[in-house]
Amino acid sequence: MTTDATGWQPITLPDLGANDQPIRVSTWLTQIGEEVVVGDPVVEVLLKGVTFDVAAPASGQLRRIDRFENDVVVTNDVLGWLE
Repeated sequence: MTTDATGWQPITLPDLGANDQPIRVSTWLTQIGEEVVVGDPVVEVLLKGVTFDVAAPASGQLRRIDRFENDVVVTNDVLGWLE
Protein backbone atom coordinates (compact mmCIF):
# COMPACT_ATOMS: atom_id res chain seq x y z
CA MET A 1 0.00 0.00 0.00
CA THR A 2 1.19 3.46 -0.85
CA THR A 3 0.88 6.33 1.59
CA ASP A 4 1.72 10.00 1.20
CA ALA A 5 4.06 12.07 3.37
CA THR A 6 1.37 12.40 6.08
CA GLY A 7 0.89 8.63 6.23
CA TRP A 8 -2.53 8.88 4.62
CA GLN A 9 -3.74 5.98 2.45
CA PRO A 10 -5.27 6.82 -0.95
CA ILE A 11 -8.61 5.37 -2.01
CA THR A 12 -8.12 4.63 -5.70
CA LEU A 13 -10.48 3.49 -8.44
CA PRO A 14 -9.83 -0.18 -9.23
CA ASP A 15 -9.78 -1.52 -12.77
CA LEU A 16 -13.43 -2.14 -13.66
CA GLY A 17 -12.71 -3.14 -17.27
CA ALA A 18 -14.31 0.06 -18.57
CA ASN A 19 -12.68 -0.10 -22.02
CA ASP A 20 -12.88 3.67 -22.59
CA GLN A 21 -16.41 3.92 -21.17
CA PRO A 22 -16.92 6.86 -18.79
CA ILE A 23 -16.95 6.06 -15.09
CA ARG A 24 -18.62 8.61 -12.84
CA VAL A 25 -18.52 9.05 -9.09
CA SER A 26 -22.07 8.39 -7.93
CA THR A 27 -22.31 8.69 -4.13
CA TRP A 28 -19.94 8.85 -1.20
CA LEU A 29 -21.14 6.33 1.39
CA THR A 30 -18.72 7.62 4.01
CA GLN A 31 -18.40 11.23 5.13
CA ILE A 32 -15.28 13.14 6.18
CA GLY A 33 -14.33 12.12 9.71
CA GLU A 34 -16.14 8.77 9.67
CA GLU A 35 -14.27 5.58 10.56
CA VAL A 36 -14.12 2.65 8.14
CA VAL A 37 -12.73 -0.87 8.28
CA VAL A 38 -10.71 -2.34 5.43
CA GLY A 39 -13.15 -3.67 2.83
CA ASP A 40 -16.03 -1.38 3.80
CA PRO A 41 -17.67 0.28 0.79
CA VAL A 42 -16.81 3.99 0.90
CA VAL A 43 -17.91 5.34 -2.49
CA GLU A 44 -20.11 4.20 -5.36
CA VAL A 45 -19.16 4.70 -9.00
CA LEU A 46 -21.33 4.26 -12.08
CA LEU A 47 -20.27 2.45 -15.26
CA LYS A 48 -22.73 1.73 -18.08
CA GLY A 49 -25.71 2.08 -15.74
CA VAL A 50 -24.24 -0.33 -13.18
CA THR A 51 -23.18 0.83 -9.73
CA PHE A 52 -19.93 -0.51 -8.23
CA ASP A 53 -18.74 -0.06 -4.64
CA VAL A 54 -15.15 1.01 -4.05
CA ALA A 55 -13.87 -0.52 -0.82
CA ALA A 56 -11.62 1.01 1.80
CA PRO A 57 -8.05 -0.20 1.18
CA ALA A 58 -7.26 0.15 4.89
CA SER A 59 -8.97 0.83 8.20
CA GLY A 60 -9.03 4.43 9.32
CA GLN A 61 -10.84 7.72 9.12
CA LEU A 62 -11.90 9.40 5.87
CA ARG A 63 -9.89 12.61 5.81
CA ARG A 64 -10.31 14.06 2.32
CA ILE A 65 -12.50 13.62 -0.75
CA ASP A 66 -10.80 14.46 -4.07
CA ARG A 67 -13.49 13.39 -6.55
CA PHE A 68 -17.12 14.36 -6.19
CA GLU A 69 -20.54 13.34 -7.51
CA ASN A 70 -20.61 13.22 -11.34
CA ASP A 71 -16.82 13.60 -11.69
CA VAL A 72 -15.49 11.38 -14.48
CA VAL A 73 -12.70 9.12 -13.22
CA VAL A 74 -10.34 6.51 -14.65
CA THR A 75 -8.56 3.46 -13.22
CA ASN A 76 -6.11 4.36 -10.42
CA ASP A 77 -7.47 7.90 -9.92
CA VAL A 78 -7.32 8.93 -6.26
CA LEU A 79 -10.88 9.41 -5.04
CA GLY A 80 -10.09 10.28 -1.43
CA TRP A 81 -7.77 9.68 1.50
CA LEU A 82 -7.84 7.69 4.74
CA GLU A 83 -5.77 8.39 7.84
